[in-house]
Amino acid sequence: MKTYIKLITASLFISFIFLTSCEEGILDKQPLSQLSTENFWTTPEDAELALAGVYNKANTWSNADHICEFDDNTDNGIDRKPNQSFLIYGNLNPSSSEVKSLWNNSYEEIAGCNYFLENIETIEDMDSGTKAEMIAEVRFLRAFAYFNMSQYWGGVPLVTKLLTMEESITINTSSKSDIVDFVLSELEAITNDLPVTRSSDQHGRIVRAAALGVKGRLLMAEERWGEAATAFKAVIDLGVHEIDPLYSELFNGKNEESSEIIFSRKYLAGEIANSTQLYYRPSVDGGWHHMNPFQSLVDAYLCTDGKTIEESELYDPQSPVVKDGVNYRDPRLLYTIFYPGISTINGRVYHGHPDSTSVVGDVFTYDAGMTGYCLQKYVDNEYTGDVYSSGVDIPIIRYAEILLSYLECKINEGTTIDQSLLDLTINAVRGREAVQMPSVTETDATKLMEILKRERRVELAWEGLRYWDLNRWGEATDKLSDKPMYGIKLTDDPDNYDRFPVGPNGHYFVFSLQYSSTDLPWPFPQDELDINTTLTQKDNWK
Repeated sequence: MKTYIKLITASLFISFIFLTSCEEGILDKQPLSQLSTENFWTTPEDAELALAGVYNKANTWSNADHICEFDDNTDNGIDRKPNQSFLIYGNLNPSSSEVKSLWNNSYEEIAGCNYFLENIETIEDMDSGTKAEMIAEVRFLRAFAYFNMSQYWGGVPLVTKLLTMEESITINTSSKSDIVDFVLSELEAITNDLPVTRSSDQHGRIVRAAALGVKGRLLMAEERWGEAATAFKAVIDLGVHEIDPLYSELFNGKNEESSEIIFSRKYLAGEIANSTQLYYRPSVDGGWHHMNPFQSLVDAYLCTDGKTIEESELYDPQSPVVKDGVNYRDPRLLYTIFYPGISTINGRVYHGHPDSTSVVGDVFTYDAGMTGYCLQKYVDNEYTGDVYSSGVDIPIIRYAEILLSYLECKINEGTTIDQSLLDLTINAVRGREAVQMPSVTETDATKLMEILKRERRVELAWEGLRYWDLNRWGEATDKLSDKPMYGIKLTDDPDNYDRFPVGPNGHYFVFSLQYSSTDLPWPFPQDELDINTTLTQKDNWK
């Protein structure tokens, strides 16, 4: 049901709460005078409307662009627009538009949360339980924003109230440990005020597992494995979330109320919409073909015997996915990626070719692909509506992530691995009805960790987690720095082929990744440093 998001639509005027100006500090966000406490914040309905406005504003870290497209800054794929793949192009700097945008939007979001929290207490005739639940939701959204900022920037200014102009241009940075402590304390305080489940008319609002899931993510990033495992196990013990039998329907708008989806960014076609059906669809079906998976990701999908393409007797390099009409690769490959000559959309077979928008042509257009592959995940193959204004939700936390993260924490904690733990976690994910990959039986921690890394890559592809996984595993430099990346195979005779650049295996050469190990933490935006001279640039960016 999209009932609650209609309330968000009705609350768009709440966005006028904020004043934004390039001449002012971004941390200075104040209510406009016409939205004063005298004519608002008097009834429970005002609180409901304001809450919906906060949800609408809280899209910095949960919108389609950030989650889906951030995998285009890894070895999973590349965006046609270099500014979207700025990390692997080596273009991160204090003046980067992405740095400025995420910083500004984050503090606008935080200001909205602070505004809500400072004013809801003025409503007297309101059920105390309802009020506590709303406060918990807003504190969660603020904590989620700070969690994400801590991952990119480490220490940032910690703002928990509306600031005056003077305060906004003199506030200093809090340490990363202070931000981490704040997020954890907020999540701890609000968890029990959040409901375990929601009715259909409240679908999309925060539930208890979301707070536990973000807590687990943060503790895992901090390598506090035991505490993280406890948070993830608490989600499992709630007993209300499960692995859905379907997979692709979790992402294409057809199964948005699945109990597997714990936290998602809600959209509604024509009202609060996104352009995923425009950005991600192949050019042949009217899309812009933004998402371009690398061959590296394609090759990561196992064969149906549970072995890699290097190990499996099923694998045939001349028929890498389907042979004799049978798909012998992990089904998630075709759920995630449009594969040339096999995948279809609106009744047409997808054919990919570098710089091509048709089966036979090679004419470059802005809408062409870059690798020969196209992202299938999030694309509704039967969609015929306005591609500029679709309503497909974007999952942020799924139960599958919770289970895989729990297993990773138990491995790193040094827990003895047994089959029951494997069946509870990774095998539950691999065993969904639409996937049915062979169960994992490996209990050696080192070998199991490599299996888990591959599983996270294919299960969670284009859900915005690959970059953080690689950094947590200490593999970002190895995987993303000066690494040549390839697309589809163009020739069996690379030595005598000169139409497009190819590698020694005959696959189309895209480019070499240029990620820098010194990128983290990200730099503060230069504009903010110019306004607030109290801030000092990160040491790795001085």
